[in-house]
Amino acid sequence: MFKYLSLAVILGAACAAQAASVELQPRNPLCTERNGYFSVEGKCDSYIECRDFSANEMLCPDGLHYNPRAAWPDYPCGYPSDVSCEGRGVPQPALPTAECPHEYGFFPSQLAQPEAGHCGQYRMCVAGVAIEMMCPPGLAFNPDNARCDWPDLVPSCKVEAYLGFQCPPAPLGENGEPLEVVNYKFEDNCYAFYSCEHGKPRLLSCDEGLAFDAASGHCVDADKVACAGNKAPFVVA
Repeated sequence: MFKYLSLAVILGAACAAQAASVELQPRNPLCTERNGYFSVEGKCDSYIECRDFSANEMLCPDGLHYNPRAAWPDYPCGYPSDVSCEGRGVPQPALPTAECPHEYGFFPSQLAQPEAGHCGQYRMCVAGVAIEMMCPPGLAFNPDNARCDWPDLVPSCKVEAYLGFQCPPAPLGENGEPLEVVNYKFEDNCYAFYSCEHGKPRLLSCDEGLAFDAASGHCVDADKVACAGNKAPFVVA
């Protein structure tokens, strides 16, 4: 019994000594927390990663920016559309490839022809390799913010040609002024519709359980619309 007690005491003392040794290790002054991420002044895609108070300067992949709101151990680099560099310095020089202007990011596709109404295609670059992508129906790729956006917010997109619809003159309201928003049925689909706001069309879809009623120009309970089994082929943001 005594032998076991002695061994337990020895192991306990050794663990305490080891813990004290770790605690006495010098801390890097950059690390105000044991584990965490910290910004590097003047560099928006570099950051300090602290692990057990040991600091290492890290660099996000080309095309990504350090996110100062990232919580350790989440990945701290994000796309420029989500993480701005404004006021935080400049990113590293680009590392373009034959397919991509940066190793990572979303960029206009060479296959897109916005002047011909083909506005939904874009290119996602991963490690310098391009993957051709398509925005959800009704949305167009906006090179200004690298997102899929409403076509009328993309200057290069010919909206009517892309959506295949042109808003007719808005009917007059009770006050004699043109209605600001008017909805129109989308082809023979029961769930999608064109919404014309100030003469600019957007393709939308009703929420689940609802269908578009052309008579009222609104989404209503689906069982009140004769759809003949027609199901929504897509959901528009």
